[in-house]
Amino acid sequence: MSKLDELIEKLCPDGVEWKELGEVCGNIITGKLNANAAVTNGKYPFFTCDETPLSIDSYAFDTLAILISGNGSKVGHVNIYEGKFNAYQRTYVLHNFLNDLDVKFIYHYFKFNLRKYINLHSKKGSIPYITLPILRTIKIPIPPLEIQEEIVHILDLFTKVTSELTADLEAELTARRKQYEFYRDSLL
Repeated sequence: MSKLDELIEKLCPDGVEWKELGEVCGNIITGKLNANAAVTNGKYPFFTCDETPLSIDSYAFDTLAILISGNGSKVGHVNIYEGKFNAYQRTYVLHNFLNDLDVKFIYHYFKFNLRKYINLHSKKGSIPYITLPILRTIKIPIPPLEIQEEIVHILDLFTKVTSELTADLEAELTARRKQYEFYRDSLL
């Protein structure tokens, strides 16, 4: 049980309804492009199976979507994006969720639980991958919308604090490396 599952259990002691992703998401499709369609300094994000989006000059989507890497070493990596973007042919684009869902809640739920699910259900081969039927059948807890929003608020705040701390630590490490190099060069 993930920490998010524990939080949901704590906030919803009477339990929650569980639904398959295919029941709560109106569209689960993949992009149409090869990864080599990316361009340097393109106008729009181009989501591939890597953690960081590339860029491209054309878009196929203009929506709020969850994007899931469908194959490779980063299979199951999750992004969320709102606006114009494009996607690689093995990147799943999930959009048009039911109205009683906070899309960021689903995003956070996937961040905590999708990789474990994929490890159990993905197709094995030289390159691991997931299929549309695998995604459609993943079960998701559906707490009341107010609880979803509270969880999103908590996790967004935690993510922000973590990012700030990471940036501070990286700056401190850079300063210490420069200090080390200065003294090393002075002594040698």
